[in-house]
Amino acid sequence: MKDRNFDDLAHRFRNRIYGGLKGEVRLAVLNRDLAPLLGEGTPRLRVLDAGGGQGQFALDMAGAGHQVTIVDISAAMLDQARERARERGLQGRVELLHRSFQALAESDSCGRYDLVLCHAVLEWLAEPQAAIGALRRLLAPGGHLSLTFYNRRALEFRLLQRGSFRQLDRNVESGHWGGHPGSLTPQNPLQLEWVQDWLTQHDLAIVSHSGIRCFHDYMTPTIREKLPASAIVEKELEYSRVEPYRQLARYVHLLCRS
Repeated sequence: MKDRNFDDLAHRFRNRIYGGLKGEVRLAVLNRDLAPLLGEGTPRLRVLDAGGGQGQFALDMAGAGHQVTIVDISAAMLDQARERARERGLQGRVELLHRSFQALAESDSCGRYDLVLCHAVLEWLAEPQAAIGALRRLLAPGGHLSLTFYNRRALEFRLLQRGSFRQLDRNVESGHWGGHPGSLTPQNPLQLEWVQDWLTQHDLAIVSHSGIRCFHDYMTPTIREKLPASAIVEKELEYSRVEPYRQLARYVHLLCRS
């Protein structure tokens, strides 16, 4: 298994992953969880978006005055980030690096960051556990890591809900969860307890734990279309830290401190 490079799918990400109601829910949860670091009156930060691709969230932070570096192995994704930064006049506050964040962590010249974002990346890596160590090395003392990852329990539940028992059994047995080559289903969805253990091993303390899309993906399209988007976002925020709902969220967000 290799780390996934999204040169071939860069054009699909803006709408499929970050656009629409899914993107609104994601943004609402991240903004709420990161408000203590990014709210009015907080200091300007040196931010690294590890595997940041098009930099959707990071560019907003640059727009708020923070100094942002986006590192990614996909040249096509970085080209889109560069164009969006140019359109918004943010070139002076955004640095783009075409390399892996693991390689960056090995560089003595990389410096250390106040906040490292690693959003929806771990599940596409061949060695996600080792990646936690690289992210830890990129943090300044007392710095924060904002980590989101695809929740394997949510994928399991979705297959159970559909009655796809054979597919579930095959996936569990083979350890392969990804779809066809053009699929956006991650190849290596993670269990929360694994990630919590890896963070502990690297002396990263969890400050907050939220679910992203706790119920959105389980609603029928007909029901979703009948409700105002704002009402769904509000309820997602309300239940994002409530068990057992966050255990079944499509993504997990952990804010950690070194």
